[in-house]
Amino acid sequence: MMSFIALDTILKQRSLTDSQRLRGARQYTSRVHVADICEALRASIRKPSSGRIYNIVDDDPASRAEVFAFAHTLIEKKWPGQIKTRNYSDMLGSSSQAQVLPGQKRVSNALLKNELGVQLFHPTYRSGLESIIKSMENPFH
Repeated sequence: MMSFIALDTILKQRSLTDSQRLRGARQYTSRVHVADICEALRASIRKPSSGRIYNIVDDDPASRAEVFAFAHTLIEKKWPGQIKTRNYSDMLGSSSQAQVLPGQKRVSNALLKNELGVQLFHPTYRSGLESIIKSMENPFH
């Protein structure tokens, strides 16, 4: 879901909010495509397991700066010259700031895959962003 926020922010050419910049300092963030959330819910209905908790995340935790940079690249490829170039690493904070932020954890989706048999449609943020971009019409017209 966070990947869509990156696309939306870039396409609308907005400045990042203070909370976006603060969250950007985290070294790793997990995200997930809505299609994978739906698949996980379907699997949990087919195979109910009372009291079990499953993390629905992709296989590739990454920094927000990395996600924003990749989203920018995809937008620039599909609609050349429509957006201004930005350095998302500078805008989102440095990894040295991340050292002091609480809640730095990597999340595993192993139970989701092993117990429920879920195969992610979009195992990385790159796959998810590419899927979203392919489905978009020109947002600049």
